[in-house]
Amino acid sequence: MDKSFKNVTIKSRDIVIASIFCALGVVIPILFHLIGLGSVFLPMYLPIAAVGFLVSFPAAFATGIITPLFSAVVTGMPPFFPPVAPIMCVELSILAGSASLFYRKFKWNIWISLIGAIILSRMVFVFILLLVIPLMNLPPGVLTTAAVISGIPGIILMIALVPFAVKTIEKKLHF
Repeated sequence: MDKSFKNVTIKSRDIVIASIFCALGVVIPILFHLIGLGSVFLPMYLPIAAVGFLVSFPAAFATGIITPLFSAVVTGMPPFFPPVAPIMCVELSILAGSASLFYRKFKWNIWISLIGAIILSRMVFVFILLLVIPLMNLPPGVLTTAAVISGIPGIILMIALVPFAVKTIEKKLHF
């Protein structure tokens, strides 16, 4: 085993919470799609952003990777081609992982942590799109701009819901 991962441990509590939020990351998008709200509101991002505030960095990062893959296998959403699921794995691991680092390790305010995590994950998203889109012989500027703009309602929803949900969960579970 690589020495860099030798001392990585994840508490049982983190595994349970991460598993619940992974399940929410599969169920919530299904519900959004059933009522026609689909990907515009980034429904998988809601529980993944929230889990970052509640668990350690390794658990948050892993949840960000596992959830889109699990959902893609179980529900077909997000698709593997075009490579939405792999791109979401990277973006959501950055979202959850950075939220965990900013809030739990650096002790930043929940709002600053969330906005910082969103900005960082969206920057990574744009970078990946700029790498992937030309490989599919598509115009990178137009598609990248459209992808970023189409996510704005979901970002607003994240900022509106995640801090309140996290604070409620923290109070109920006595974090």
